[in-house]
Amino acid sequence: MNTKLLTAVLLIGSLFAGGSPAFAAEPDALNQEVQQHDISHQDIPGQNVQLSPDLLALLRAEMVEITAGMKSITYFLAAGDWRAIEETGEKIRHSYIMEMKLTPVQASELEEKLPERFKQLDTEFHQRAGKLSAAAAAHDAELVVFQYSRLLESCTVCHAAYARSRFPGFGSDSPKEHSH
Repeated sequence: MNTKLLTAVLLIGSLFAGGSPAFAAEPDALNQEVQQHDISHQDIPGQNVQLSPDLLALLRAEMVEITAGMKSITYFLAAGDWRAIEETGEKIRHSYIMEMKLTPVQASELEEKLPERFKQLDTEFHQRAGKLSAAAAAHDAELVVFQYSRLLESCTVCHAAYARSRFPGFGSDSPKEHSH
């Protein structure tokens, strides 16, 4: 592993320090963490989006699973467990819960009520998870780190745009565009 890759792995790993994969974490602890950063209609700027309680519960459960998956990827990367990264990426790509439990009525509600930009960010997130999975299938550590960073970037862009009240560290009312 080259020095740049090792540095990137250590940096990303430090974000989710804990020594063991997140799937081994207490589900209640993850639930509490996500609920601190809960999803609500107030987080979608310029929109008065009111989602049904059942749909909000599914979204919260999905975030718990994504959080666990993202944390576990850092552990799997440090261990060189390409199969686990590939499987986790695929689970994220296909959604853990939403795809399995979303009713046609709830799917229609999401389509109708969520802003187009939010849906676009969600689509990009799941596509990036697929790219992460493909990089892991190729056992390409450098590409896995790159795709993981892009996946994490997707999280931050969406949270900065749609969940600032839950993630106040993103600050201002208008998220900044990427400017590298």
